[in-house]
Amino acid sequence: CLCLSVCMCVVCVWGGYLCFQVMFTEASQYLFTATRRRAFFKDVKILVPMSWRENDALYRRPSREMYTEANVMVSDPFCENAITPPFTSTLGHCGQQGRYIHLTPRYLLDNSATDTFGPRGRVLVHLWATLRWGVFSEFDSQTLFYRSGTGTIEATRCSSTISGFQLNSDGSACETDPQTGLPTGDCTFRPGSIQNTTGSIMYQPFIPQITEFCDSRSHNSEAPNTHNRLCDYRSVWDVISSTPDFQNGNNPPHAPDPAPPSFTLLRAQRRVVCLVLDTSGSMSTGNRITRLRQAAQLFLLEILEQGSLVGIVDFDDKTIILKSLTKIDSMSTRKQLAAALPSEASGGTNICGGLRKGLEVLTGDDNKVAGDEIILLTDGEDSGVGSCVEEVGNSNAIVHTIALGPSADPRLEQFAIRTGGKLFSATDNIDSNGLLDVFSGILSGAGDDVNMPIQLLSTGTKTAPDTQFSGSVSVDSTVGNNTVFSFTWQLAQPQVSVQSPRGDIYNNNHMDIDPAMRTARLTLPGVAESGTWSFTMLNSYSSAQTFTVTVLSQAVSECVPPLTVTGTIQKSEVTYPEPIIITGMVSQGNRLITKAKVSVIVDLGNGKLLRLPALDDGAGDDAFQDDGLYTCLFYEYPLSGRYSVKLEVLGEKGIVEAVSPIYHSTPAKPAPSKGRARRGVEINHQGLDDFSRSAVGGTVTVMGVPAVPQDDFPPSRVTDLTATLTNNSILLQWTAPGDDYNIGTVSNYDVRVSPIPDDLRNSFSQAHSLNTSSLYVVPAGQKQILQVPLTALPATNQSVLFFALCASDDAKHTSPTSSIANSPVVTFAMETPKNPVTTPSSASSRPSSAVPLLLSLGFTSSLCSI
Repeated sequence: CLCLSVCMCVVCVWGGYLCFQVMFTEASQYLFTATRRRAFFKDVKILVPMSWRENDALYRRPSREMYTEANVMVSDPFCENAITPPFTSTLGHCGQQGRYIHLTPRYLLDNSATDTFGPRGRVLVHLWATLRWGVFSEFDSQTLFYRSGTGTIEATRCSSTISGFQLNSDGSACETDPQTGLPTGDCTFRPGSIQNTTGSIMYQPFIPQITEFCDSRSHNSEAPNTHNRLCDYRSVWDVISSTPDFQNGNNPPHAPDPAPPSFTLLRAQRRVVCLVLDTSGSMSTGNRITRLRQAAQLFLLEILEQGSLVGIVDFDDKTIILKSLTKIDSMSTRKQLAAALPSEASGGTNICGGLRKGLEVLTGDDNKVAGDEIILLTDGEDSGVGSCVEEVGNSNAIVHTIALGPSADPRLEQFAIRTGGKLFSATDNIDSNGLLDVFSGILSGAGDDVNMPIQLLSTGTKTAPDTQFSGSVSVDSTVGNNTVFSFTWQLAQPQVSVQSPRGDIYNNNHMDIDPAMRTARLTLPGVAESGTWSFTMLNSYSSAQTFTVTVLSQAVSECVPPLTVTGTIQKSEVTYPEPIIITGMVSQGNRLITKAKVSVIVDLGNGKLLRLPALDDGAGDDAFQDDGLYTCLFYEYPLSGRYSVKLEVLGEKGIVEAVSPIYHSTPAKPAPSKGRARRGVEINHQGLDDFSRSAVGGTVTVMGVPAVPQDDFPPSRVTDLTATLTNNSILLQWTAPGDDYNIGTVSNYDVRVSPIPDDLRNSFSQAHSLNTSSLYVVPAGQKQILQVPLTALPATNQSVLFFALCASDDAKHTSPTSSIANSPVVTFAMETPKNPVTTPSSASSRPSSAVPLLLSLGFTSSLCSI
């Protein structure tokens, strides 16, 4: 499925559409050849935004296609009208699918883009391989050269038989750095115009002779590139052929050439939502019905987009339509809908009855439900819930599920998984904002960052009598429109005060207070002042009670996208002792935000919250340092069941930076003028204000947690091992794992070496072991260093050796084998670098799966209509 989101006027739309057709048609045949006649693009769907004029003869209605679920997005969020490098957004896990491909409109429409990056179809296949199969670039803009095992200076490339020459940026011959023996930093490699090799697409797809991925025969296992580091020096084709698309004989070679892809235009529809809310007897416990009303009110008043249609159904053992589809056209309408929310709870639980009634409500606008949404909340079990999973799935509606409390039906998530909806849960911990966060996180899939509510803060606490709950929130310059402070209380209305950065005071008299809902809302006029806002809630009641505050705001400019945080949980279900891997992406449009402080808050379900740091340090499960993706592991489960996850982000002005995504960008062709060669995409640093963000991360179910805590957790896998030749020794460095994954200190390391990387991957214990008795182990997160004398290495006729290690704890648990590092083990006299000598490579055989695609044209700024 491939989705494109494009901001274009009418003259650009059709030019862009023709570019899509040409690009994907070219890419399909190129992909077919590259995968040895096993894969091609079959169906391509293009989703245009709702702001474009209706035309039933031209556009079809989408079913579950959404911008936010796109495989390829086309946008220009900063209105730069620039040809920025195409890139794939990915978590950097070898063999695992990425998130999306990003292109800009100018890249598609300006023919000079092909002069810079090569034919668009070839570039698309390069990006698609990272997205679909988790393989990575074999070009490296940071390490352009290395010394091979035979002593020659080589450009970082695959295959090593790609020929070319080395030049400084001014066209002069390269010089040697006396410290490293490698070409100086100004030296670049320029592939020749004629090549006698066919690989590899993941190196430089613009080279005309390149038509294949490197395989075991052509792979350059010495090259210090991203793919080798992340995939343990396996060839690209080895990784691709091991993915579910091709493993176990799936999708064998296809004899005839494929037909060109088919293209379908879809037009996004206005949002149509039905709240299907459980009001069975159990909802009367734990303050659940009140919390439901407060959270659903926030959704209706602040989250749902203007012009949306919304209905409300409640169910116990019966079902009732509280509101048929109603168009949101004013705050008055929003309040009328909120007033219709259920306030009483009794009876049994009939989940399927509620869903069927919700589908009935969704037909109220056009007798269709495809692409419409149901938000299903329940706290109970229903023995008949399995009877309607297929029925709901076949409806083409999208179901988001919210499991409230510990007894919500364990099969509830099947509806979300089956329909492409989101999975959420909230506990009965009334000291947290769990349910408010869930409803704040059910945003439109349209990808309209300009009009999307951004959660700046969400927090709550139990407050004693005659004491204050206070805090602050940073409103940065990317947001400020429609800023709302939303307060809730448990028992009695507090005295609320909000202070602006320049000292203006807002109190209860300035707020819209709903005593029945136990909520108060402060809507700031115009654009909120940038800076630090503070608030207090004074509990003047005789008993302790829980207060919460949620702060929402929107972007101030179409060409300045807001800062956002997006949480991802790698799996929706894990079995003890497997850890939960949580990733937070902090971004601004197509730029990534580094050096922020990111925290993960896990609701443990026992009344406690656990706060964990998420790090962007390039160690453990975090693939790259300073790439805007922050990773956290959670494994200390107190019990089996659902765990909800939330992310909080703080950014400090002068420290955080916005950077262009460089790790998975398409390499540019060397510029022809004056012999200059591009080094790839440079980091684009940009200053930012202090900012704060929070967002729900989703939910995950953990099974098999023992009643009595045990030490079943091994050290984490080391993923950043490096090996460097220094004088008469090899210096090995890595980030230390912990006794339990990434916490504590390991007991010892088993470090091994081999001339063949496969030996370390497949039979680590049989490889030559190095003496680590003198190694002083350091705590998790610190740099561990081991210096290995060349005399301690095994005798071999190979000049390059490969290293790997395992860590063990005091319970004899062993980590998975680390990433593999390599290093020359022979010193060579300094010499002037010579052009690499290339010998013709033997073309590998070109041994089909049809890949369905969805192109979604969404928007990030104002659009022209047709």
